[in-house]
Amino acid sequence: MKALVAQLRTIAQSAFLRSVATLSGGNAIAMVIPILAAPVLGRLYVPADYGAIAQYVAPMTILATLSCLQFQHAIIAERFDRGAGQVAWLGLLSALILGVLTAIGVTLLWEPVISALTAGPWFLLLPLNVATAGLVATGQFLANRYRMYRWIAVCQVTSVLMAVATSITLGSFGWHADGLLAAHFLGQAVLIGGNGWVLWRQRDTLAWPGLPRLRVMIRRHWKFPAFTLPSSFAEQVNMQMPVFALTGLGSTTTLGAFTRARQLVSMPATVVGQSVAQVFRREASELYRETGSCRSLMLRTAGWLFAAGIGPCLLFMVFAPWLFTVYLGPAWREAGEIARILAPMLLLRVVASPLTTVFFFTGNQVLDLKLMLSSAALMALAISLGWFFGGTALAVVWAFALGYGAIYMMYLIASFTVAGS
Repeated sequence: MKALVAQLRTIAQSAFLRSVATLSGGNAIAMVIPILAAPVLGRLYVPADYGAIAQYVAPMTILATLSCLQFQHAIIAERFDRGAGQVAWLGLLSALILGVLTAIGVTLLWEPVISALTAGPWFLLLPLNVATAGLVATGQFLANRYRMYRWIAVCQVTSVLMAVATSITLGSFGWHADGLLAAHFLGQAVLIGGNGWVLWRQRDTLAWPGLPRLRVMIRRHWKFPAFTLPSSFAEQVNMQMPVFALTGLGSTTTLGAFTRARQLVSMPATVVGQSVAQVFRREASELYRETGSCRSLMLRTAGWLFAAGIGPCLLFMVFAPWLFTVYLGPAWREAGEIARILAPMLLLRVVASPLTTVFFFTGNQVLDLKLMLSSAALMALAISLGWFFGGTALAVVWAFALGYGAIYMMYLIASFTVAGS
């Protein structure tokens, strides 16, 4: 009995679990807010409105992975704070350059593609959104390095609260898709301000290092843009492939149902997964540097994530169509059917995604790139089969769920392999 009490006391005093609890608390609030608002939003907006915002968010998310050239991961890998600040400059400068290139791309694609989309006018803000995505990523990784978990949680909650409140307000005035897009930008503005404050607070370590020192940092961390960047880019292309496929089929309503279903199904389990991912990346990297292995921490983390996700997964698999119809309104039954299909795949994602950060600090970026390129080929094949042989929007959704389920299983096996003995 005494041994059990001592073990429980040790767990309660664990810095890892305290950090997870802090982030989980903030993310839980951030999760509850849109869930509580969902019945109102479901009656103010129709699936086609969510389809419009998906048309914008999909390319924005893909470009955001390029904004820092993935140098933000080196902020955690650097042993000294001064070096972390110098790496942060690489991310910020890369984001600024990509923002300019995005502006050129929007100009060139305006007439043949962008102007025809429902969200077309909002793409004028895409260059700014891409550039500031680098600021947000840099600030978040610096906050993680300095264990500013409370601030991370506050920023997340405030951003979600602002977005939801704006969505409801503008939806009440009949803004439709424009209301959702405006709310998205206001939520992003909160994150920009919050992470800008993190950069200001760490300004002593963010003094301009000079070009020679930046070249040293590039040579030291070249694997992140060389291997992690293509991997992350391919991952986001995989995740957004159904958006492009459904847009190509002209199924804006199904696209909106898919987007909302994926968002709501992943939300309950992801709240813990996101928190664990940020803390796991830090603690596992330190454990690996000291002992050469983080497999024990990985096994415990995988167990916690599965326990957090299995309940919501089963709930959606059984009751999703009914839940969506009752909670969001009759227009959302299709989203419930899609949620039922996506639930098992998203459970695997919650378990696998935090653990894949092991590739970054074990020097296995090449393996990560090989896995992601294989995943991209697998997903392209799956979506193509759903498109050409199924020929329906629902076939594309099934292809996405099955393809990504196989991908996450592959990543889980690889992560445990490289974590050490």
